[in-house]
Amino acid sequence: MQNYVFIGIQGSGKWTQARLLEEKYDFKLFESGSALREIAKEKSELGKLVKKTIEAGDQINPSVVEDIMTDIIENKSWWKNAIFDWFVRNSWNKESADKVLWDYKVVLFELSPEKSKARLLGRMYNPKTSETFPAGTNFDPETWDKLEKRADDNEKSILKRIDLYIEKTMPVIEEYRKSGNLIEINADNCVEWVFNELVEKLGLKK
Repeated sequence: MQNYVFIGIQGSGKWTQARLLEEKYDFKLFESGSALREIAKEKSELGKLVKKTIEAGDQINPSVVEDIMTDIIENKSWWKNAIFDWFVRNSWNKESADKVLWDYKVVLFELSPEKSKARLLGRMYNPKTSETFPAGTNFDPETWDKLEKRADDNEKSILKRIDLYIEKTMPVIEEYRKSGNLIEINADNCVEWVFNELVEKLGLKK
């Protein structure tokens, strides 16, 4: 089975699609943002640093992300059937991915910066699971936990993250595109349409 790295501007629905693949095709998921947010809850110096960085909309130190990725891969037997969501954000992330992963394909969820901002300003999340939900959702439909706004989903932080995506991530996407290692998905559709396109382009059986 093929390993995949999911890339896309914030709010493009990468995690939602990864969860659907997990449920229907037995993939295993690693979402770097969730892992970092768990660390941010800790009272350690690292936890405080990660929390401050996330809330400011900055990118985490490359050595921290690489150490987390390496630790998870070395201690899990399932990573050969995995989806890595939002691990590659810039050139040094790509270098790390090339070192710790092998034989992976990149899936790009394409969404405009304007749509990204609108989705992030309205979305909610479950602090217990870190799962996000679209605007207008007040309770997790599976657990009935009350949803909250993420601290980093404010306009200033969102715009900063979008700018970082354009400046740092898009050049890496071009590298993948030129190498032929990029599968492009239109994320500006409903969840079902995006999933159908994803399944088709990954060559999975419906």
